[in-house]
Amino acid sequence: MRIALALLSLIGVSALHAAEPLIVPDYVIFFEDLENLDEVQKEAAEANKAIAFLLMEPGST
Repeated sequence: MRIALALLSLIGVSALHAAEPLIVPDYVIFFEDLENLDEVQKEAAEANKAIAFLLMEPGST
């Protein structure tokens, strides 16, 4: 049982280590960077795009 758990842990760690880092696209704007939300909403409406908010607790990732 211990050997299986150790092997599974080793496989999990190697898989996480091999994963590529998250590269955020240019069109993603973080909330801290939104100084004028009205202007951003107007620009999105003109481009026929939507604005979505992803709310997460700090440190939850």
